[in-house]
Amino acid sequence: MKKSVGELIFSIINYLLLLLLSFSIVFPFWRIVVLSLNNGTDSMRGGVNFWPRVFTLDNYSVIFARSEIIDAYLITIARTAIGTVLSVFLMSLMAYGLSKKFLRGRQVVNIMMLITMFFSGGLIPFYLLLKDLHMLNTLWVYIIPSIYSAWYIILFRAFFQQLPPALEESAKLDGANDLIVYFKIVVPLSLPIFATIALFVAVGHWNDWYSGAVFVQNPKLIPLQTLLMNIIRENDSTKLIAGGVAELANDKMKSVTSTSVKMATLVATILPIVCLYPFLQKYFVKGVMVGSIKG
Repeated sequence: MKKSVGELIFSIINYLLLLLLSFSIVFPFWRIVVLSLNNGTDSMRGGVNFWPRVFTLDNYSVIFARSEIIDAYLITIARTAIGTVLSVFLMSLMAYGLSKKFLRGRQVVNIMMLITMFFSGGLIPFYLLLKDLHMLNTLWVYIIPSIYSAWYIILFRAFFQQLPPALEESAKLDGANDLIVYFKIVVPLSLPIFATIALFVAVGHWNDWYSGAVFVQNPKLIPLQTLLMNIIRENDSTKLIAGGVAELANDKMKSVTSTSVKMATLVATILPIVCLYPFLQKYFVKGVMVGSIKG
């Protein structure tokens, strides 16, 4: 069917607006990548926008020459991996139980869970609780307090309630217990919501700087985002450069500035989590649609 002139103009305007919006989103990140790959001294002249003018990897050499960055990477990867697996597993188990209408007391649990979405004990009681539990300055302070999220449990529960009850009933007639039904039937049928929530939880762990800034004083347990915040806020990039001098030749150090190191640190922080999206995209779209329509 041939479009009218008005429809054609409308489509062109839509495409132009979407193109402009996409450019405004992608360009800032692309410019950070370009500046991180450009000679720092040359970048001070300005005009480096779309591609490196003087290509160099010295900025990244300075970053990964420092033990603080490596330690922060390891801590962040560990908390993201352990925290995501534990959170998704335990939240899905809880949601699976709450999705059963015959479960006694489920309404009380649902109400108590909803209360936590609107009210909290405050920072000081929370800090004192973590202190009494001896979790301060440990890896577990990043993981245990964030294992459960009421919102994600609600999404899991809404998805599980849409599964055909006949599948579970037939499995139980064959002698399967609740755990076998969960692992053999529920989990395979719920991969979209599992992947979606796993991605959200992983991004939350990866981007969390607050826990490291408030609950941890041990520099070897500082996560990547907290270290990045310190570098940007306190201009610690000059210290970072000074620490990397021994690893680079003097002529290479001339190409490194505090700004170029900041840009390289930003890219090194963002890139790993961005690489997850292409692999989870098909599940992510399905999970978001199910959570929004059926929730």
